[in-house]
Amino acid sequence: MNPRLPRPDPSDKDALRQWMKAVRNSSAHGDRPAPTTPSEFAAVQRSRLLESVGLPPGDAGRRRLDLALTGAPTDEHIIQVSTLGPFLTNLQESVSAVAQSLTGRPTSSASIPRDIREATTLSAAATFPSSFGVVIYGPPVDVEEDSLFAEYFGDLRTVLDDAVDTVLDIVDLSEGAGQSNELLAEQLVPLGQRAMKHIGALTAGLTDAGVGLRASWHSQGGQTRLSQWSPAGVQRVHYLCEHSEFTQPETVTVTGWLGSASSFHGNVEIRADSGERIRASTDEELTSHLERHFNKRVEAEVEVTKVRSAGGRERRIYSVLSLRNLPT
Repeated sequence: MNPRLPRPDPSDKDALRQWMKAVRNSSAHGDRPAPTTPSEFAAVQRSRLLESVGLPPGDAGRRRLDLALTGAPTDEHIIQVSTLGPFLTNLQESVSAVAQSLTGRPTSSASIPRDIREATTLSAAATFPSSFGVVIYGPPVDVEEDSLFAEYFGDLRTVLDDAVDTVLDIVDLSEGAGQSNELLAEQLVPLGQRAMKHIGALTAGLTDAGVGLRASWHSQGGQTRLSQWSPAGVQRVHYLCEHSEFTQPETVTVTGWLGSASSFHGNVEIRADSGERIRASTDEELTSHLERHFNKRVEAEVEVTKVRSAGGRERRIYSVLSLRNLPT
């Protein structure tokens, strides 16, 4: 503990100012400089809140997401529960749905695998002053030790890293005046109907409340990614999610060469005999056996979903349901 500094004569204004500065720097902040800006003050408050709930900011075993809702409705550092509750729920569902899409075949209704749910579980640890801010942690290491993704924790990328980065890619692409929606749609549509539904619900709640978002994502190796989402950017994403029409999937048979495959990401590229290059996700049961078909001539049963997005452009989502090798 720092020794108590003697109080100077109140009539000596210079001595009193020096005494107050010394108190701020030593007693109040443990020999750390006093915060001089709102962001520094928020960082000090956030650290104290995390320590009070037993989650020190330097906990290297967990990913951390600092989210601040921004805009006029948060000027008094408060937010209506009817806005905050659905926001947190829709954020969780969006991250889990994006993770499922990135690691396998995008689906519209089937349940998300338990391992992906556990690997993307988010927990709110504390709030902090910055409009309205909340600190969110990913799952602790011990929760994942027996799961499919245990080996990817620590300093290596995790499925949670990929999912959150994809969501933040969407945030970043939606910002900027005059940008075309084409790049944004190219990022959104391959995620599939369920992911777009949850992202649409997330953006609907923010749009209705008239708020934006500031995010700091602390991932592996101490890396930090910063993203700002304005109400205008939120509305762009919401518009694309709401105005994208998914057809009923059709199943076709494709023959060609399987040129690349990723068992972790659950995707392949097939150079079809027609000359078309098909980039497709793979069904969960097929993903673990992709090495049997790599660089071989194959016959693939492929599910094709057509998506017509805002502006009328049509895109296709491909999912491989089965593969068999053909003689060469």
